[in-house]
Amino acid sequence: MNSKKEYIVNTITLLIGKFSTQFVSFLLIPLYTRFLIASDYGFIDLIQTYITLFVPIFTLKLDSATFRFLIDCRKDSKEKERNEIVTNVLAIIFFLAIIVLVGMFLLRRIIKINYYGVVCCNIFVLMISNVLLQFLRGLGKNKHYSISTILMSLATLISNFALIIVFKFNASSILISSTIANIIGIIYISIVLRLHQFIDVKLINKKKIKDLLFYSLPMIPNQLSWWIVNISDRTIITHFINTAANAVYTISCKFSNIVNTVFAIFSTSWQETASLHINDKNSEEFLSDMMNSIFILFASFSIIMMAMIPFVFDMMVGESYRVGFSYIPILLLGNIFNILVSLLGGIYIALKMVKQVANTTIISAILNILINLLLIKKFGLYAASISTLIAYLIMAIYRYIDIKKYLKIKLNFKKISVFFIAFFISSDLYFVNNLWGNIFNLLFVIAFCIILNKSFLITAFYKVKNKFLNHEKRIK
Repeated sequence: MNSKKEYIVNTITLLIGKFSTQFVSFLLIPLYTRFLIASDYGFIDLIQTYITLFVPIFTLKLDSATFRFLIDCRKDSKEKERNEIVTNVLAIIFFLAIIVLVGMFLLRRIIKINYYGVVCCNIFVLMISNVLLQFLRGLGKNKHYSISTILMSLATLISNFALIIVFKFNASSILISSTIANIIGIIYISIVLRLHQFIDVKLINKKKIKDLLFYSLPMIPNQLSWWIVNISDRTIITHFINTAANAVYTISCKFSNIVNTVFAIFSTSWQETASLHINDKNSEEFLSDMMNSIFILFASFSIIMMAMIPFVFDMMVGESYRVGFSYIPILLLGNIFNILVSLLGGIYIALKMVKQVANTTIISAILNILINLLLIKKFGLYAASISTLIAYLIMAIYRYIDIKKYLKIKLNFKKISVFFIAFFISSDLYFVNNLWGNIFNLLFVIAFCIILNKSFLITAFYKVKNKFLNHEKRIK
């Protein structure tokens, strides 16, 4: 299988798994809002937010190290090294889990922790399941990765309905269901991997633990910094303006973040592809070609979405939220640069240069906060949008310049420049916001994006056509 085809197959496989998770989350919204007390649901949602933030820190980001190190051990000749990685990662994770549970027990003596038992169980199983999922990805078993996420999604859906509707549980059902789903995921992964065959206590050694932690620990500041970049805007808006302004900004972000949600699926596959082919003879040409194609494709998706928003915005939001219409193009532009940041980050990970990932993200987080604090009183919500845009822009420029010291990656600046000219023309028509202008804008960006992605679309068309013809021949 050639590199590009491999990327497409991996992406489609991971897309299926990710889509199931998003679809189930959507299905559960009416269940939560209809059958749970708002204050109870709000509190559990807050707990889940903090669990999501802290579990990667509790595990010292070993999931990232697991994925990256196992990629290099897929050959049968590296069975011992593969077993050594799995054994040492599990040893560290169980040790960390015990420390976290002891810490939770001591913390409970100081402050009251609602749903203490459920929270502890949820943290424990998440710490284990997150790492096991990366075992699957690192070993190239993306089909089983998707199956496990689908099983966990179904378990989440069924257990939530059973606990809330049948057994009349309160909002703790959300955490209980999450725990049940992750236990099912752990059992499934353990069976399909035959996990016991990988474990050999004799392989536990300080050197391998040191290597794993040397890679994973610098990822912790990066994890925190991304959280700061994404959350600090709303915290500052709430503090310096009010919660109503924060609601408006949140609605604007929901529209612009659609691009990032879709790209996150491709980004997962991109990291794997970059890591697998970083040492190939033609790696620089291949990675440059792939990165340019992905960036232009998602930049095109962003501009098409911006042209479509005027047709649906007023129907989807209430009168008090419509001022948020003005911030979407700025946030979309910021997300376009964030896509480039993520693509360059995938190359850092492939090169095992995780310190640079953390350093650039920390700088971006600090810059985002400073611009927000300086401009928020004068420019209001525009300050939050602009600070995010500038933070991603500077991080993209810095990462590109820095990566070129180690790998001769080339961006297609001619295509990118033409795209940004079209983006600013389209954004002008967006702000005019009249029917005929919006229709022209949508037709203009669709035609422009087809031309800009012509070679990619032709290649994709012929691949689908050939696959269909081959399938027809097999049937005959």
